[in-house]
Amino acid sequence: MRIMVADQDSEHRQQIIGWMQKWGHTVQEALSAREVVEQCRKKCPDLVLIDFLLSGQSGVETVRQIRQTGGHAVWVPIVVMAKEFSNQALMQIVDAGADDVLSKPLDEIRLMIKVQSAARQVNLKEEVFKVAHELVVVNRALQNVVTLDVLTGISNSHSFEEALERECSIAQKNHTPVSLILLNLDFFQAYNQAYGAELGDQAIKKIAETLKKTLSDTNAFLARTIGDTFAVLLPNMVRDEAYKIGGLLHQAIEGLNIAHRSSGCGDHITVSFGVATAESDQVMKAAELKDAADYGLYQAKHYGRNRGFLVPAAEMIKG
Repeated sequence: MRIMVADQDSEHRQQIIGWMQKWGHTVQEALSAREVVEQCRKKCPDLVLIDFLLSGQSGVETVRQIRQTGGHAVWVPIVVMAKEFSNQALMQIVDAGADDVLSKPLDEIRLMIKVQSAARQVNLKEEVFKVAHELVVVNRALQNVVTLDVLTGISNSHSFEEALERECSIAQKNHTPVSLILLNLDFFQAYNQAYGAELGDQAIKKIAETLKKTLSDTNAFLARTIGDTFAVLLPNMVRDEAYKIGGLLHQAIEGLNIAHRSSGCGDHITVSFGVATAESDQVMKAAELKDAADYGLYQAKHYGRNRGFLVPAAEMIKG
């Protein structure tokens, strides 16, 4: 352990340091209350041994100042030394945050017991911190499982539904537009049948990466909602701009040129998309915006696939 020894009696201090070093500990010295507090603030030791009176300052105040530095100093065991303690002094020392007291001159065996007790506290604290860190890591992993699509690593359907509710609420409150694009790969079931599920998964991953890259300069929220369907939520974006974004996504997937001999739209994978916008003067629930975008996707499929459809403002459902 790293142990701080603060004792104005140099002979007594050196004796303590000798014992500590003999037991294999690293010792740092301090001669004043100010030095003790400063060292604890910079790099707090694992145990602090301080004289009740240092440079004229009460040990009660020194202990209180150590604890107030925060960080590791909140946990470090503090043992106060003095020739004698009144009951009132003992109560004040404990209230200030000290863990124990020792009478001077120190007895080697009694000191060894205190040091070993402090070492157990340090080990226990490290174990607690280790477990806490592992729990944080596990919690983050679980959050990713809950919010991210396992195959592609982008947001999943659950995250999308939450984001849609949130953004529609914000849009209504601020009287701003919000747009939604729903994209669905054309004849993808036939692709899986022709090429197999493994290549189908690879295609989905590649398309998701391309969509994410294409949207990297926007504030869009991208999610894989189910199977071969993706959703792009565009806060504060008007209908024409949203349709342009849909066109860019369509071109990006087209540019991948992933072979699809069973497609009814050509020799490679294509996508259809629908775009719907809740304008700034509309009050629209999340489910209504989603239904409108789904209607646009249906129309794109109906008119031959491999295209987009922008739902006219007149056809948007008004709440």
